[in-house]
Amino acid sequence: MTADIRTTRPYFRFKRGTLTLLIETRATAKISNVKTQLLSALQAHDEDNSFAGLNTSNIKLLVQQADADSQYRPLADTTKVSDCGLADDDAIYFVLQKDDGSWEDPHAADYDTDAQDVDMSY
Repeated sequence: MTADIRTTRPYFRFKRGTLTLLIETRATAKISNVKTQLLSALQAHDEDNSFAGLNTSNIKLLVQQADADSQYRPLADTTKVSDCGLADDDAIYFVLQKDDGSWEDPHAADYDTDAQDVDMSY
């Protein structure tokens, strides 16, 4: 019997503001490795150098608590993906460290609720 590829190589949706990146990883990978993958993806498509000088210590990964809309749980760098309670296609929010050492508040655009009605009548 072969293993389900989605359990051994899950992908996750990494969200920040209006940005969503899909990244495939291994269930056995540590969160620190996942942050390295995320940083590589960010820098590969960084046309305006927004992420220049960024390193993995300036990134925090968070998952939304199932029982609360505004509560987030940080993912520890030393934890394996398989030990985080994550499932294939889950959303992981990422925030960046500010210059003063504090962290951004997590926010990702929810196009179902954030989208404004557009009048398409002529």
